[in-house]
Amino acid sequence: MLKSIIFIFSLFFFPVIPLSHAGGLLSDDSVYQLPSHWRDQNNTTLELADLVGKIQVVAFIYTYCEHSCPVILSTLKRIDKKLSGEQKQQLNFLLISLDPDRDTPDILNAYMNKNNLAQTRWRLLHGNADDVLELAALFGVRYKPMDVNNDIAHSNMITVLDRQGVIDYQMQGISDDLSGSLAAINALTQQ
Repeated sequence: MLKSIIFIFSLFFFPVIPLSHAGGLLSDDSVYQLPSHWRDQNNTTLELADLVGKIQVVAFIYTYCEHSCPVILSTLKRIDKKLSGEQKQQLNFLLISLDPDRDTPDILNAYMNKNNLAQTRWRLLHGNADDVLELAALFGVRYKPMDVNNDIAHSNMITVLDRQGVIDYQMQGISDDLSGSLAAINALTQQ
């Protein structure tokens, strides 16, 4: 927790030195600047900067959620269905678990299989609690455990990141209107 507070404090009072990645520099606004390490559904370790190059559609969920997370996933699948083949080649979906204690890489992999998510275009991330908190704060996602069943109250948000990890668009709340997300994706895929 202290690590997260120090990092957020440093963002406001000290300049961020751009990281070199894939032959270029990351913007100061890039969430890929975070030095955290993550594991995906295949237990592969990665840094966020490894995601450079593709547009990412991001949401924070937990796999055993019975309330808003299934709606978020359904919305992401609806976005995916609206994309052209060319757009799909430029874009991935990224789900970040809000419960690193329960959502292990094996659980994330089972969740992917249960929901028919293509391993080539969908990635689910597991991180330690401090890294999840830090990343969620940068996205403006708030969350907290609610009861003995380990339910988690959290912001319902879908975020579109550009190829360098800069937030381009955020859809807040659960909505049937995909126009903002699709317009952001369309603009980014045309660049």
